[in-house]
Amino acid sequence: MRGRWCAAVGLGALAALPSAWVRARSSGRVRTLADVPATEAALVLGAGVRRDGLPSRILQGRLVVALRLFRAGRVRWILVSGSPRSRGYSEPVVMRDFLLRNGVPAAAIALDESGVDTWASCRSAVAAFGLRQVTVATSKFHLRRSIALCRRAGIDAFGVGHDAAADGLRRVSARGARREFLAVTKAFWFSR
Repeated sequence: MRGRWCAAVGLGALAALPSAWVRARSSGRVRTLADVPATEAALVLGAGVRRDGLPSRILQGRLVVALRLFRAGRVRWILVSGSPRSRGYSEPVVMRDFLLRNGVPAAAIALDESGVDTWASCRSAVAAFGLRQVTVATSKFHLRRSIALCRRAGIDAFGVGHDAAADGLRRVSARGARREFLAVTKAFWFSR
C-alpha cells in the first residue's frame, strides 16, 4: 500500500512540474498594453483561418493585440507565424493581409510559415529572424506557455493577451484553457 501511495505522490509531482515551470518562466512577463516594455517585434501566433480565407475570431483577436502594440510604438515590426496550410490558406498570409488592411506597412510585417506549433514559432523567431527580445501577441489562455517557450528558445519574451472570453468567445476560451494542461505538459517534456 505504501508503494502505491509513493507512486501516486510521485506521479502527482511529475504532473505538477510542467505547470510550475510555465508559471516560473512567465512570472512578471504577462503584461498589458499600458505596461509592456518596448521590444523589437511582436510575435503573433496562428489560430486558424475561416473557410472564406479570413482570420478566425480568435486569430483576429491576437492580430488586434499586435496592431495595438504597433500603433502604440511598443514594437517596430510584427512577425506573423503559423501553418502554411489552414483550410487551404496560409495563416501567415491571411494574418499579413489583415494587418495591411488595418494600416500596418508591408515593410513592418514578416511571415513565418514554419510555425506549425508554438515551439516551432519560437525557435524560428530566433533561428530565421534573429529575434532576441519579443512581445508575444496571443490569447490569454495561451500566453504563459508561449512566453515560457520563447524564453526556452533564448528570447527575452513578454506577452500581451487577447481576452477571448470577454470578446464573446467563452466556449473557445474554455476549450483552449482545458487544452493548455496537455500542451504545457508537452512543452515541458518535449521542447528541447
